[in-house]
Amino acid sequence: MASWEDIANEIAPVGQESGALATGARRGKDGKRGNLGSAFGVSRYLEPAAVQRTDPADAVWGGREATTTSGNYYYIDRDVTSYDELATTLAARLGKALENPPSRWLDGLRPSDLLFCDIETTGLSAANPLFLIGTMRFLGDEPRLQLYLARDFDEEKAVLEAFSKVVRGKTLVTFNGKSFDWPFIEGRARRHRVSLPEPAGHYDLLFSARRRYRTKLPNCKLQTLEMGVCKRGRKGDIPSSQIPERYHDFVDMHRAGQGAYLLSPVLFHNALDVLTMAELICCMAES
Repeated sequence: MASWEDIANEIAPVGQESGALATGARRGKDGKRGNLGSAFGVSRYLEPAAVQRTDPADAVWGGREATTTSGNYYYIDRDVTSYDELATTLAARLGKALENPPSRWLDGLRPSDLLFCDIETTGLSAANPLFLIGTMRFLGDEPRLQLYLARDFDEEKAVLEAFSKVVRGKTLVTFNGKSFDWPFIEGRARRHRVSLPEPAGHYDLLFSARRRYRTKLPNCKLQTLEMGVCKRGRKGDIPSSQIPERYHDFVDMHRAGQGAYLLSPVLFHNALDVLTMAELICCMAES
């Protein structure tokens, strides 16, 4: 039987709200299904834009092909408001949050010193390729979501090389990244002989979140924090467990010049994970 924590972190099927998912299989004393989103006061839900199966990649993803010495990859550079229209105040909020940060790892830093990062992979071991590195960094006062996508397995090295150019001198901000994301990136970089500079620092939000919320929330997984702390949920999100298979399906279709629509929800999922990290820092400092 699934535990309460497992149930709370199942992702809603397409068309369902993430708030309705979390207690969907858990009934109260009156026998009615619960709703974690309602319990947390979630008032808004974000969802990926609808796309057609025949839409070309540039129209679906909103980026362009880019080149490194290792070859080509796909680069997406978008304003944060293209994912969340209420993120217009993110730069000001984060700047204020860093004046009294929720962790000593952020002492003395400005938004422009930070590089938020989340990856998508084809497996849990670094023996498997990664295919997407999602980042957010501040160019002046403007936060930009910048995603590095391998459209096929042979573009992974170019993605790693492109990422290596932006990590130098930055403090990396991740969620469980000290255990997963950064070691995975390092392992893949070694495999491809890509020179990867060490970041100036690494702040893993998971540890701060656990200290603050472990007795207040059912668990401290990212989407639970997103609902319970940021008061925002998702509609039509793709479960993380389905992403590797979705990528393999995409690669098969991409080789025939099709399938961009398959990755649209994956890109949305990754971008929101990155954006949520920044919002969590703001909320933690503001509470």
